[in-house]
Amino acid sequence: MNIDQVLDVLKKHNISHYLTEISQIHMYTKHYLLIAEELSEEGVAFLQPLKEHRDAYDHFSRIFALSLKKDDTNCHEEKEAYILDNIKKAFGHEYRAFFDMADWFTYICRKYIREELSNKIKRKKYQEKYDFEDTKKFINQLPFYIAEFRERKDVSKEQPILEEVLKYKNIMDRLLELYQQVQDLPV
Repeated sequence: MNIDQVLDVLKKHNISHYLTEISQIHMYTKHYLLIAEELSEEGVAFLQPLKEHRDAYDHFSRIFALSLKKDDTNCHEEKEAYILDNIKKAFGHEYRAFFDMADWFTYICRKYIREELSNKIKRKKYQEKYDFEDTKKFINQLPFYIAEFRERKDVSKEQPILEEVLKYKNIMDRLLELYQQVQDLPV
């Protein structure tokens, strides 16, 4: 199978939709992973999402390596199935990378918000500008939201996976907004 044939297979709808979703999930993961690394007070990088990205890349490399292998069989269907299988595996790694990153990101933000607002002076300043009770309720509900996402997380099930990612992203966006509100409080 030459490279043009590999690319033709990747254009087929049963495969190309995975590529679109992989790209979106990867970019969300990268975006929030970079923010989390910057917010991490210890300057620690969380390696698990990076490992998942590496493993996804390995599956893509296997697909393109088909063009380098000596063509010992003319069974185009087998090679197409091989490509689809590796795309699905790459998708699974990207999906896991997002959830690993999201859990770490929410932990960093939630911990910071709780610690800062446990200070009575900061809490009072926060209450002057924002709805503290709403923030407190959201922060306290976060573990339950996250547990729900983790319970539903299963790349092997036919489910709207990108929809789950976007729901978690919305929670992270809200959490980041709260983080910035707390961070911007006068000292």
